[in-house]
Amino acid sequence: MGTFEIEENSCEKNRYNVGWDRMESKAIQYRKGKERDTLALIAFCDFWLRNGGTKDRIPGASNDYFIPRGRMEAYLHKYKVHLALYHGSIVGFSVVTAENVLIHLLVAGTFRGRGIGKTLLERTRPSQIRSKTDQSTGNPARFYQKAGYVRVHKKKTGPNRNIQLFKLSS
Repeated sequence: MGTFEIEENSCEKNRYNVGWDRMESKAIQYRKGKERDTLALIAFCDFWLRNGGTKDRIPGASNDYFIPRGRMEAYLHKYKVHLALYHGSIVGFSVVTAENVLIHLLVAGTFRGRGIGKTLLERTRPSQIRSKTDQSTGNPARFYQKAGYVRVHKKKTGPNRNIQLFKLSS
């Protein structure tokens, strides 16, 4: 699994590592993202979304999307970015816009199913979610519905008709 360590004053992709089969949830730390996290976040997203883990058949890795550096910097400057860290390495992140819409939620494939995504949702409390439905790792609709969100409408939006909108149920 790729690890993306956050250092005191710098961020960089560190080592490729396998074997974090058992993890205690209390070992996960959550905090707001900072501008100094930019390079580590880019490395994390590139690994999990741009084919980094698929070459080694890491569960949860995909070849779907990437976030350019300028966009990541804008997210950190303008929006609420939250990180999930395991021993100083990024294992999850979320981005919520100024309008309180979740536009990104990514948990490392080898850390899924351990409550990290749910905790990131609880910490950010978005009123709406804009979710891509044609991800190679699966459609996240059930995850959002289990967390208390409902589809705004059945029709998908976006240029590729692959975006589903959710809102917090009342």
